[in-house]
Amino acid sequence: MSKFHLATSARSIAHQIATLLNSGEQLWAYMDAYKVLRNPVTYVIEMDSDVVIGVIGLEGFGRVTEMKHLCVHPNYRRRGLGKKLLEKGIEATTTEFVYGAVRSDNDTNLRNNIRVGMKPIGKKKGRGCYIIIFARRKHTSHGVH
Repeated sequence: MSKFHLATSARSIAHQIATLLNSGEQLWAYMDAYKVLRNPVTYVIEMDSDVVIGVIGLEGFGRVTEMKHLCVHPNYRRRGLGKKLLEKGIEATTTEFVYGAVRSDNDTNLRNNIRVGMKPIGKKKGRGCYIIIFARRKHTSHGVH
């Protein structure tokens, strides 16, 4: 038997995640609750009562996990939640390596990735900016060796 039973349904949480992700207007495709529930991404969420206020997605590929979809509700920004979600995302991975992509114009997320031990390992051209690729070994704060 599960130790916790949520008063908020999985569908409600998925809808809130989709709404939060869509609000940033950075995704290639519109997300809805069905897509959140059916895609291979596992979400680490931060809640305030029964409201999703932050999220980061994890998708594993062999020995590597991609962290994606980091988003904090605008009313809860500048409280350290982005950094906390990155830390929780790294902690929740089951792979040896973790990586993520950050837009070059997202100064807060760039700083937070460095603060949690991620190292920039490359960049690629994105829509209107560069995309910086960060990576590290899970069990070290010294980055990828």
